[in-house]
Amino acid sequence: MTANRRRPAGRLVPRVLARAAELAVIAGVLAGAMALTVVGLAGTTARDAAETFNNLSVPTPTVLPSRSEILASDGSLIAYYYPGDIDRMPVSYQQIAPSMRHAIVAIEDYRYYHHGALDVQGTLRAMVTDVTGGPVQGGSTIAQQYVKNALLLTAEDSAEQRAAVADDLARKIRELRIAANVEHVLSLNQLLAAYLNAVYFANGAYGVQVAAQRYFGTTAAKLSLDQSALLAGLVQNPAGYDPVADPSAALRRRNVVLARMAQLHYISKPTATAAEQAPLGLHFSVPPLPQGCTSAASPTAAWFCDYAVAELRTNPAYRLAWRDLNTVGGLAIYTTMSRQDQAAAQHAVSFMVPAPPSSYNPGQNAAAEVLIQTGTGRVLAVAVDRPYGVQPGQDSIDYAVDSAQDGGAGVQTGSSSKLFTLITALEQRIPFGFTLSVSSPAVVGPYTNCRGQSVGAFHVVNDEGASRGTYTLYTGTTQSINVYFAELEQRVGLCNVVRTAVSMGVHRADGASLLAGVGRPGSPGYLPPADDVPSFTLGSVNVSPLTMAAAYATVAAGGVYCRPIAINKIIATGGHAMPVATARCHRVMSPAVAAAATYILRGVLTTGTASGDGVRRDGVYVPQAGKTGTANGFDFAAFGGYTPKLAGYVSMFNPAGPVAHPMVGDAACFRSAGGTADCPGSVFGANAGQIWQLTFSLAALGSPVGQFPAVPASSPYFRAGNGAKPARGAGGHDG
Repeated sequence: MTANRRRPAGRLVPRVLARAAELAVIAGVLAGAMALTVVGLAGTTARDAAETFNNLSVPTPTVLPSRSEILASDGSLIAYYYPGDIDRMPVSYQQIAPSMRHAIVAIEDYRYYHHGALDVQGTLRAMVTDVTGGPVQGGSTIAQQYVKNALLLTAEDSAEQRAAVADDLARKIRELRIAANVEHVLSLNQLLAAYLNAVYFANGAYGVQVAAQRYFGTTAAKLSLDQSALLAGLVQNPAGYDPVADPSAALRRRNVVLARMAQLHYISKPTATAAEQAPLGLHFSVPPLPQGCTSAASPTAAWFCDYAVAELRTNPAYRLAWRDLNTVGGLAIYTTMSRQDQAAAQHAVSFMVPAPPSSYNPGQNAAAEVLIQTGTGRVLAVAVDRPYGVQPGQDSIDYAVDSAQDGGAGVQTGSSSKLFTLITALEQRIPFGFTLSVSSPAVVGPYTNCRGQSVGAFHVVNDEGASRGTYTLYTGTTQSINVYFAELEQRVGLCNVVRTAVSMGVHRADGASLLAGVGRPGSPGYLPPADDVPSFTLGSVNVSPLTMAAAYATVAAGGVYCRPIAINKIIATGGHAMPVATARCHRVMSPAVAAAATYILRGVLTTGTASGDGVRRDGVYVPQAGKTGTANGFDFAAFGGYTPKLAGYVSMFNPAGPVAHPMVGDAACFRSAGGTADCPGSVFGANAGQIWQLTFSLAALGSPVGQFPAVPASSPYFRAGNGAKPARGAGGHDG
């Protein structure tokens, strides 16, 4: 039998005219048949019915639902996403075994390659029976069956599902009209493949590719003759011929198909006889759908996957993509995730702060980390130390990101937020050697908010308690002296410091601006604007590690802030690109200010609170800078750090309630990078820095790693010296 007769272009117009005439005949004869049961029907009925049929407004079947792929930046698979939990994997005509194509035509529509979409003879016979009181019959061509399955798969509600299978003549007419449209869009071979990709084969298998895998552990291209016949026989009655529920019925039906194939000369009778003797040969398996971020495809990437899906769900830029992801699917979603960086971050948090139960983490603390490529906003890694999921022992709160992106209530950042006071001071041209003599404890104030109102004084204590000393901008930062920064914040302006943070992308974990309050003043849970909170410089406002990573990336990028982005591109079915969010990179500080901040923050890793946490490559320290942070009472520990091309932020805390479960005593234990238990008694930002250090020792830092811009010797920042001379008085610790 001819496989697929391509029509020469020169015959297109006559064929279209012939088809139009054929449609008119069908409609007219249908009206005449209906007249048999309606006395006195006017003589113009046939003509009117033909016009009605030809002008019938019907939908064009849309793209059928199929799985989408969430991919890493290198194109490797992170996870599948199935719209409506429909497991369907379309394949092309050439990817379907010839025996399967022949078997389905033989048993379902043996004149398919002769009549195309419409079988006039069969349709008229069925419709006459229908309208004269008999049961609604088949007579459906493969084209009509495709339409029926397509309408079922794309039904948006139960009403549309009922209409697609309604046992009435109107449904038949509708199928005919849509089938006529489809046949003009697809070649016969394409239509046959589309049908085999849409039809249901029982046991949750939509389409021949999934059916081949589910019943025989093979692909549609490798189906044998007896396997093809079994699947083709299922289509007429998937429940009745289900080979799992009723093997005998399935076997009998398979042999009917084989006999029909021999009768139509697709195969010889001896071949059919031999195939009929074959056992059922099932290798049945129904693995759970590897749906979304809980799939085995993404064990080290689950938290990044969750972040990317949350971005698709919540970011208005992805409105169309989110709709398609949950309806038609078929998307290839290329994320920004770096395989190497994600593996490095996930390994570091999981190794050093193992998920409970673990003797290395008796306090059941958590760690979260985000890595961002500097100058692009591309989020390369999102890691949390907990296994991802909703089962016992798993967690589905992504502590690394904002609340709307499945995150929690955010984290306090401790002294890592001194970055914003430092940047503000540098913008006001305060030099490295700017000196303050401070004593602890102290009451510093008053401060002024952005509305010009006084917000009172601030009681502040250095981490080491009662002390006195003189510090420069350099040593006050590298030694993280709380009182020094409280006074510096007052000098440069609390409002200016908060605005600096806002310009670098920092906002509350719930997405609210730092310059706005949360709730109603005086009501329970009210949070004042950050410019009403003098302790802002000490990180007392909850934000997400993601926004802090973006802020540190801004300094690393020479003062250019980029909004974090999770998606590189989205390719829809048909190969067209869909809109994606952009990083909107823009300058928020001068390159000179950024270089000056890096100059000081490099000292944190050499002589400051994180000395010893530096990253080496080939035995040599790479250019790096950062800042430690420890919240009051050891409730949170943090580290923000960067190399020229990569920035990261780590937070450690107890998710059960940091204030009620501070990281002190036995609850301060974690595993060192060397594999031994480390129990410092209190968790400081430097300990979070050790996680950063392990991550960056394994991450892709760029090739070459690059260098930070130098601060010119003639810079006004050196007018009071380099600021690195030893401080007079007691040394400080991170606060």
